[in-house]
Amino acid sequence: MKKLRYVPELSELMAEYEANYARLLKLMPNMEPASQRVFDVALTSGQSVRVCLEVIEQFKYTATLRFTHQEKTGRWLKKPALMIRIYHDARMAEVVELENSKQLQGSYHYPNKKMYQPDEKRQRNFYLGEWLRHCLSQGYATEKLSFATVT
Repeated sequence: MKKLRYVPELSELMAEYEANYARLLKLMPNMEPASQRVFDVALTSGQSVRVCLEVIEQFKYTATLRFTHQEKTGRWLKKPALMIRIYHDARMAEVVELENSKQLQGSYHYPNKKMYQPDEKRQRNFYLGEWLRHCLSQGYATEKLSFATVT
């Protein structure tokens, strides 16, 4: 029997991109170049994790953010950083790569050299969505958010 190739469900993926964009705007309404937001997020285990959103690039219609998280206890294993592309005109946010790797494809043949899952891109975008939802419900910012006044 021939194994079927994974085909992404675009409507599901686009809905997650839109939801992640809305979540990111709540967490980081000012996406100025070189700005960042740091959150401490409580976990069910009683520990907390530090989450950092940092603007890497800012253009008229797009921005690139780096999302990192690490346990505050300073364990030896560093969690990978997700690079997120923000499309302000389309109101979407997608995980485009892990730091220091090339851009993700829509699907992968399995097995492959890097052992990516066939739906690796989908999994990383849903992973980001879970973290953003958790930040919104259980996180608190380590610094006060200042809003610019419009005159």
